Amino acid sequence: PINLAMSVLFVITGLTLQHRALLQRRMEFGKINAIAAIAPITGAIVAITIAILGGGYWALVAVLTVSHLTTCLGMWIVCRWRPGLPRRGTGVRQMLAFGSHVTGFQFINFFSRNADNVMLGYMWGKIPLGIYTRAYSMMMLPAGKLTTPLDQVLVPTLSRLVESPDKYRAFYRSALALVAGMCTFSTVALILISPELIPLVLGEKWKDIVPLFLALSPAVLVTCTNSASSWLYLSFGHVHRQSFAGAVNAAYMVTAMAIGLPYGPMGMAIAVSISRVTAKLPYVAYSCRGTAVSLRDYLEAVFWPTWVPVISAVGAFLIAVASIKSRLLPGQPFPRFWESLPISPEQALLVICVKLAIWVILIGAIIMIVPSARAAVFTEPRELLQRVLKTKNNQSVE
Repeated sequence: PINLAMSVLFVITGLTLQHRALLQRRMEFGKINAIAAIAPITGAIVAITIAILGGGYWALVAVLTVSHLTTCLGMWIVCRWRPGLPRRGTGVRQMLAFGSHVTGFQFINFFSRNADNVMLGYMWGKIPLGIYTRAYSMMMLPAGKLTTPLDQVLVPTLSRLVESPDKYRAFYRSALALVAGMCTFSTVALILISPELIPLVLGEKWKDIVPLFLALSPAVLVTCTNSASSWLYLSFGHVHRQSFAGAVNAAYMVTAMAIGLPYGPMGMAIAVSISRVTAKLPYVAYSCRGTAVSLRDYLEAVFWPTWVPVISAVGAFLIAVASIKSRLLPGQPFPRFWESLPISPEQALLVICVKLAIWVILIGAIIMIVPSARAAVFTEPRELLQRVLKTKNNQSVE
């Protein structure tokens, strides 16, 4: 019944896509973001009302349904284009060919990203699957929420720079550093405090997802910059190569998942991380072929935004836990990274604050000491944001 009720989302989404595409093409991102902010709030209000009235899990269905419907209505209101009767000679055939490859890639990508859930549910049942999906969804939260809005701005902008290779390369590197920094910093912060945060927020019964959460962290860290390959494929029109690369990548990932499946959720998490990490560089190198960007450009752009938060997190963990353990739990063995300290909720909140404070201090120290890290993590992303925000309709980024 839930699937049947939510099948209406396909229709609502189909009625939304063209209007969203026109707004993106005109770079009217203020209108798009306003609708994106209003829609989930509307869905949450309706869902909470249904839950209070005893609607149960239908409140969760209402979140998506009402949110999608609000988005659709908002797009139709702010974009005055209305569909008409079919006409010849409008270039639709070429657009359909382009779109078929994009749709094919998205279908393959969706299948490969959800194959682990299907496998786990079939072999291990709903409880291990529930623990795994909760860990996965929490890990992917920063990446999903931060990269999608930026993609809407960056792809149209890069498409306008295809004929200027030097400008394209410079803008691409700055955009990649910005995305890598925003996504990686937020993900690493979540990883750092997860042993205390998850039991504190979800309750002690969910503390078993912490090891899974951390086992999936390498996969999520490389996923943070997955959209960078899509920028190249879409802006240069290499969508036929994107669908091919997606098929090869999906086959490799599903094979790895099948190998990890007999070992339960943890085996699946490790298999997903290994497959995504090992497939990352070949996938990026293939997407760079025939473009103004090289694999070296990619590696240089993501180097400091990735390693600055990771190295700082390791230092923050060791310093914070060692200092707090000596004060709160003298004589206790040093905990492993995925283990939460046997402390009260108030003390757990203190540990979270101390970890984050030390992490920020270490990041600041690295940025101050290493000029290249400061440029990659702070200066270049700041300048790019300023340039993007100043970009008007139909205006190239200089």
